[in-house]
Amino acid sequence: MDKKVSLGRLTLIIGLAIVFELSIIARLINLQFFRRSGFQIRVKEQSEVKVKVTAKRGRIYDRYRRILATSISKQSTGFCERVYPLEEVAGNLLGFVGKDNIGLEGVEYEFDPLLSGKPGWMTLGKTPRGHLYPYPGYPRTRVKPAKDIVLTIDADIQAIIEAALMKRINEVQAKKGSAVVIDPRTGEILAMATVPSYNPNHWKREACRRNVPLQDQFEPGSTFKIVPLSIIVEENLVGLEDTVEDGTAKITISGKTIRDVRPHGPFTFAQAVWKSSNVAFVKLTNLIGRHRFYSAARAFGFGIPTGVSLPGEASGSLSLPSGWSNLRFANLAFGQGVSCSLLQLAFAYQAIANDGVLLKPIIIKEVLSEKGKVLYEEKPMKVREVLPSEKAKEVTELLCGVVENGSGMLARIKGLKMAGKTGTANKCVNGRYVSSYMSSFVCFFPADNPIFLVATVIDEPKYVYLGGEVGGPLMHEIARKIIKIREYKTEIEKDVEQIIKKDEA
Repeated sequence: MDKKVSLGRLTLIIGLAIVFELSIIARLINLQFFRRSGFQIRVKEQSEVKVKVTAKRGRIYDRYRRILATSISKQSTGFCERVYPLEEVAGNLLGFVGKDNIGLEGVEYEFDPLLSGKPGWMTLGKTPRGHLYPYPGYPRTRVKPAKDIVLTIDADIQAIIEAALMKRINEVQAKKGSAVVIDPRTGEILAMATVPSYNPNHWKREACRRNVPLQDQFEPGSTFKIVPLSIIVEENLVGLEDTVEDGTAKITISGKTIRDVRPHGPFTFAQAVWKSSNVAFVKLTNLIGRHRFYSAARAFGFGIPTGVSLPGEASGSLSLPSGWSNLRFANLAFGQGVSCSLLQLAFAYQAIANDGVLLKPIIIKEVLSEKGKVLYEEKPMKVREVLPSEKAKEVTELLCGVVENGSGMLARIKGLKMAGKTGTANKCVNGRYVSSYMSSFVCFFPADNPIFLVATVIDEPKYVYLGGEVGGPLMHEIARKIIKIREYKTEIEKDVEQIIKKDEA
């Protein structure tokens, strides 16, 4: 009996041992063959880390390869900080990047794909204590380097117009001011400024971030007279010495009396342009016809975005002639009831300065590889012919009279031939005109071979408000300083030094 019990116990023990051993073998087989990949993944996750590697953001240069924006590596964190070495200069144009190094406004936003490049990936080893280390055998994908961008902007001119704007808005206690400088021969934007400006290095605490010459629109006032003026010249509707205003200095349309700023005697056509007579232009516009007027305004680019490669461009407003009342048509003659951006206004005059040919605005001069090789170069792009060349020259001569004999006399520089037009317009707020003004001035020079076109507007000046009174001294200041810049001296005139000496005498 005892032997049978012992034998049974032994058999049980052996059976249990065999079962235990088989379970261990099954467990090992399960771990080795069926759950092996899962454990490998866990081990890999604990010992390796996949890290995103971003390209260093590309630089932004001015036209002479001076740095406007760059990125500096922070050794302590490995983070690249975006830096704008000229601070407020061109801040509203350049924009800024967010904490993730993505462009949020301006040039930084518009060209973010070029400036960002394409990120890559690399795998780092990880010690039990969490320290990361590179290992040559680990997989990686290469970073696609960012591109550098060369703008058409001249940092010297940009700084000049910002300083001049700040000085002038302080003098006339204005709300703000804007300016655009372009090369009318190519369409290149040499400067685009808003004052007050902001420092993109500290963009979070700044409020004045709008690129006003591009994004805001206003009623231009008499600077819009370039439209009827060009039609009259092209179609020879009146002669320069023909009397077009009898000296009453007022006209009544649909019960509304339109007056000139000051009483005057009879005006010839040339004098009406020089002195910016609203009454004369109302009478002259009646010779044109509504559809012809509208088509000419559209040809100059009013009511149409310029297509410049910058974000948030305003399109302006120009209603169809079918909706114009007699009074509305009369008001259009002197730039009331139409709106535009300062950039649109500048390029309307660019067409006159460029022998009647309208160009597309250019802000990018070149795109560079990380090694500085030119990958792309922007070329001037013709939009359309607005006016025959010889007629554009006739308009230019009339505009020269504005600076020499008329409303733009405060802009004059002795020895430098300048063509310009002043504008004054009541601001329209919530559909009603108020007693505050937008004072504008557009001027190009040297008039016979223009290399600069400057457009300015001052928002809500006090004490003085007429375009010539507000913008004339500002235009004089800007023109006087930019013709001294070394890169342009030989282009302006052989005797530019004499021009400068005469002006300073």
